[in-house]
Amino acid sequence: MTATLEQATERDPELAEAVRERTASAGVRLVDLQFSDLAGGARAMTIPSDLLPVVLTHGYRFDGSAVTGGQREVELDLYLVPDPGTLMIFPEQPDAPQGRSPRRAQLSCSVQRRDGQPFAGDPRSVLERVLAEARAAGYDYQVAIELEFYLFDRPPAEVITRPDPVGYYGVGPEVSAAARDDTIVTLQLMGMAVGGAHHETGPGQEELDLLPAPALRIADQVLTVRQVIRTVAQRHGLRANFMPKPLTQAPGSGMHVFQRLARLADGGDALRGDGDNISSIARQAIAGQLAHAAAMCLVVCPTVNSYKRLAAGHRAPRHATWARLTQDSLIRIPSWTAAAHAGVELELRSPDNMANPYLALAVALACALDGMRTGDEPPAPLDENLVRYDDDELHRLGVTRLPSTLGDALHVFREDEVVRAALGDYVSDQLVQVKQAEWVEYRRHVSPWEQARYGE
Repeated sequence: MTATLEQATERDPELAEAVRERTASAGVRLVDLQFSDLAGGARAMTIPSDLLPVVLTHGYRFDGSAVTGGQREVELDLYLVPDPGTLMIFPEQPDAPQGRSPRRAQLSCSVQRRDGQPFAGDPRSVLERVLAEARAAGYDYQVAIELEFYLFDRPPAEVITRPDPVGYYGVGPEVSAAARDDTIVTLQLMGMAVGGAHHETGPGQEELDLLPAPALRIADQVLTVRQVIRTVAQRHGLRANFMPKPLTQAPGSGMHVFQRLARLADGGDALRGDGDNISSIARQAIAGQLAHAAAMCLVVCPTVNSYKRLAAGHRAPRHATWARLTQDSLIRIPSWTAAAHAGVELELRSPDNMANPYLALAVALACALDGMRTGDEPPAPLDENLVRYDDDELHRLGVTRLPSTLGDALHVFREDEVVRAALGDYVSDQLVQVKQAEWVEYRRHVSPWEQARYGE
C-alpha cells in the first residue's frame, strides 16, 4: 500500500514534539527547511516557526524544479519532509548589521511526492536507499569527514591570499586563525561534533574535521558546515573557497571520507580482523571501491577543476590503489591497533568539496557493498610512491589510473552499472546531461593562459 505524505512525515511523534518544544524555548522565529540540489548546493525554504507543527506533520509543498535540474515543465509540486532528528539552532548574532537578528533554526529535509514516495531526483533519498540496502545486508555505515578549503582576502580582483607562512599544523598570528576558531565554536553551539581544525599546507588553507557519525547525519552536516564556513569567513573579512585546485602552485583541497562498518547483529567492527589485520569484509569493500573508482569520479570529483587536483600530486590520488601508509593512494588504512577503542577506517581520498555529500557517500557505500557481494579480493597494497612505476608495471600490479579529465570520467561513468544503479536512472541521466554540457563549455573556453602563451 502506498503511504500518504502524512504517514511518511510523522515518523516519530515524540521527536517532532521535542523539536517544537526546543524551538519554542530557544525563542526561534525562523526555520530553514534545508535540502540539496544535484550539484550539492544547499537550498532552503525559510518558514516562520509557528508553521512548524503543520510542516512536521504534512510536509511543505514547493517548486520541484529546484531539484530537477531546472526542468520546470515536470515535477512542479514536490514536498519537503523535515527529519526531526536533524534540528540545529543557530547561535544568536547580536552584532548583526541591522542589530539583533531573529533566532533561527534548521531542519534537513528529504524530498517526496504527494503519495509519500521518495522523489527519484532527491540526493538525500538516494543515500537513504543505499543505507537501507546496507542495513538489509546487516551493516551500519558511519563516516568521519575532513574538509579542506582556502580562506582568501575579499574582495579580490584576482585570487590572492594574504602572506601566511605558518604552514602545515602551524601556529602563529596567521590571518585565518580567528575565523577558524570562530567556526569551531559556532558549529559546536549548533550541536555538531567537531574533531578539530588546523592550518593546512597551502597559504590560507584550512582543514576542519567532523567526528564519526551515521552517514546520513554527516551528509546533512557537510551542507551546513560549508555554509557556516562561508558566513564566518565573511564576518572576518575573508572569502572561503572550496575549489579542488584554486591555486596553480599550491596544494589542492579534498574532502576525505573515513568509512566505518559495524555489524548490526552485535555492534562489532566489521572491518577489523584478527590482531592488527583488517577483515575479509574490509578487503572485499576495498576491492569494490577500487573496481569502480574511475566511475565514482564523476560523482566525487564532479568538476573540470577536480582533475587538476588529482593530476597535481600533493598527496592526491591518481591511481586506484590502497595502502596503510601512502597518502597518495585512493584508499588508506589509518594506523590503529587491536587494543585501541577506535574502529578500523577505510579512508577514501578522492572526493573533493564540489561533490554532493549525499551522492558521494551513496556511491562509495554501494561500491563497497558490491565488493562484499561478489567476494572479490583487492590487489596487494602499495605502500610506496607510484611515480617510479611506468604504465606497464602498474598494469601488471593490477593498478588502474583514475580519469584525468571530466570528459574521461563521463565516459567511464556511462559504462558502470553499479555506480549508475546506486544513483538511479533519474540522477544518473541528469548528472550526465549537466556534466556533458559543462565539459563542452570548458573545452570551448579560451583561457588567459592560452591568450598569454599563443597570442603573440
